[in-house]
Amino acid sequence: MNRRNFFEFATASAILLGVQRGTFLLSKEKESQSFYFPPPLLKKGSKVVFTAPGSPANFWEVRNLASFFVRRGCTVEYGETITKRDKKFRYLSRDDQTRAEELMRFFTDPAVNCIVAARGGYGSIRILDLLDYDLIRQNPKVFIGFSDITSLLNAVHKKAGFFTFHGPTGNFSLDSFTAKALESMLFELENKTNNQLRYKFSKSDILVNGESSGRLVGGNLSNLVSLLGTEFEFDTNDSILFLEEISEPPYKIDRMLKQLELAGKFKNCNGVLLGYFGKLDSRRNFYPDYSLTLSEIFQMYFKKYDFPVIFNIPFGHSSKFLTFPIGAIAKISSKNLEFSVNLYEVLSDNENVYKK
Repeated sequence: MNRRNFFEFATASAILLGVQRGTFLLSKEKESQSFYFPPPLLKKGSKVVFTAPGSPANFWEVRNLASFFVRRGCTVEYGETITKRDKKFRYLSRDDQTRAEELMRFFTDPAVNCIVAARGGYGSIRILDLLDYDLIRQNPKVFIGFSDITSLLNAVHKKAGFFTFHGPTGNFSLDSFTAKALESMLFELENKTNNQLRYKFSKSDILVNGESSGRLVGGNLSNLVSLLGTEFEFDTNDSILFLEEISEPPYKIDRMLKQLELAGKFKNCNGVLLGYFGKLDSRRNFYPDYSLTLSEIFQMYFKKYDFPVIFNIPFGHSSKFLTFPIGAIAKISSKNLEFSVNLYEVLSDNENVYKK
């Protein structure tokens, strides 16, 4: 494996702030302090459920990720949003109420340890105001997906206070890189109590140099923009913001980045990770000439800031996919050419976040 695709996983201490893993429940008082924590991780015998909170999916689409969990000793079940699709809802798996009720049922079922979004598509934002986040807060568990699921991941993280996981949906094909990263973030590893991810990038991937750390927040760009001005809007203060997108022309990427900037999302940010966006140096027809390239757009927006910005991190709509725990502490070092995430390093707002 070359340096660019290299990552390793290490261990840390067994106890986090004197609280044993899986026993800590977040109070509303803690929520107001933005104190976030990881849900109990998976192990042999854990129950994994697949649901379709956005667009329709079927057994065939989710077979690869389902097999991934089965091979690791988990049991797998499927929600009715997958087994009983209602075609009259077109690009939605079922009606809003049914999709929300199924997600709530899985969160409140003590036998369920992990909820996997079968696919993205569209529809997650339609159920954000139908969920009971107080109940979800008292039932922390692994919740994973990406793309359209960005809306749900950030809403649950913000309202319920535990980490959610920006990682493969059920219809994603796993290579060894993606599978290893996924396992490191979701599973209790043998003889290990904490999980850490390190990824080595290249000098050519650096847009802005720097050393910083902060909480991971982000996901699909267009879905993040759709949360602005709502009660589910994400907080980028002292954060490492990660962004990805697919099939959007450069002028739309330009517009969405400007909207984030106007909303103050870069002002107190500690760093930016850019994932898959398609061809960075291509120009598209745009009357009466051609568009800017994505590389030029990124430089226009981020060169003026003093936090590190890194291109080409493998996440999002790409063949390789690092799983990011939203809310966990991440660090960027352009000096060491390294990005890392520690699943159990938790800081509250009254603690200083390392930044140079």
